[in-house]
Amino acid sequence: MQISDDGNFMWNGTEWIPNPDAANVTPEHKEVDEVPMVESVPAAVTPEPMASQEPVAMTQSPMAMEPMTTMPGAIVVGPIQGAPTGASAINMAAALSVFKYGILSILGMFLSVIILGIVWGGALAFADAGDDGGGVIALISMFGAILITVIGYGQMIIYPVGVALKDGRSDSVSFGYVDSWKTSIAGFIESVGVTAGMALIIGIGVYIESIELIGVGGFAFGIFLVGYVPYMVRKAAEIMN
Repeated sequence: MQISDDGNFMWNGTEWIPNPDAANVTPEHKEVDEVPMVESVPAAVTPEPMASQEPVAMTQSPMAMEPMTTMPGAIVVGPIQGAPTGASAINMAAALSVFKYGILSILGMFLSVIILGIVWGGALAFADAGDDGGGVIALISMFGAILITVIGYGQMIIYPVGVALKDGRSDSVSFGYVDSWKTSIAGFIESVGVTAGMALIIGIGVYIESIELIGVGGFAFGIFLVGYVPYMVRKAAEIMN
């Protein structure tokens, strides 16, 4: 029986019929039209063992630690260093200082009170004796008495205040009784224009026997004496600096 060239059919003498043994046909009888190419898959690469190496010592430089700052609003709980603990609210040294300044005030104004007493006693005596209780003598007497009063009043204020300011300073500044008179005289010279004006108003009132002028001058003089207290304190602070 004749087999076709491709081996799939055979001739039975009449027609070509499928070859039941086509699977066993030798390659000479099979025509290979196309052979599919199969891509080769690379075999898994087995890593070669690495050569033994000495262990590398990992050294790290110490990190510079920056100081931590407290965030705003953070509350640090703990005792405050340097805070007084168990300190009494009553300070006996302060209480004794009050008595000290009180005694200094009395002793410091003693001479000023004597001087002012003599000045005003003489001024009133001259004012009453001159021209039947008036006139030029009364004007001059009152004018001089008021000016001297300002100096003595300033000294009585500035002495205890100056000592207190000196005690409150940490340097070696000095302030004594003589310094209180110097400060008072310096303050008087600076304000002599206002002082002389008030003294003149009062003196003219006495001269012409005008209650109104005496009242106006006396009221202005009272306000002046009240403001003279902080003014003299400032003068003492300026002299110490």
